[in-house]
Amino acid sequence: MGLWTQWRAQRERSRRAAHYLDRLLRAPQPDDIAWIASLGVAESIAARELTFAKRAIVLMVAERDALDDRTASDVARQLAPVISREAKMSADLGREWGERWRAYTAALAVRGSVEAPATRLARVLVVAAGISDPSSGQLQRAVEFVLDTRAAANGALRDAFGAASLPDDIRPSALQS
Repeated sequence: MGLWTQWRAQRERSRRAAHYLDRLLRAPQPDDIAWIASLGVAESIAARELTFAKRAIVLMVAERDALDDRTASDVARQLAPVISREAKMSADLGREWGERWRAYTAALAVRGSVEAPATRLARVLVVAAGISDPSSGQLQRAVEFVLDTRAAANGALRDAFGAASLPDDIRPSALQS
């Protein structure tokens, strides 16, 4: 592949990653903020934690569900300037994002747990918001947020990068050879 072709392919992947993020990284929904705020959390903290959760889920979906292994790095590259701008405005915000990202990835990496991955991610959200011992109802509402965000991210990923499709007469395992 020539240099020009590589450059055009990278540019197209970057355009798709930007499209993916543009669809997903909007301000949190007022009803989600109100829900967390109703638990005794300041609205600014609720908005921040919902934003962090959404970013983490969007990155995780790009890592785990994309057709191309380069998609996650393309998405992270598009997200980096946003995080960098925030870190310049407030060093604490940059540090907090780093802590949350590590907490979300650690929660997802747990193996052998009886809790579903969405529940573990939801637990990170509510604990980060300041609710150290969430009730089952609070945790369930956070799980709904995680699942809704993941579904939206998967839909946006398919829209931006395409859906996997195979001919009806070919088994997926036959493609490995």
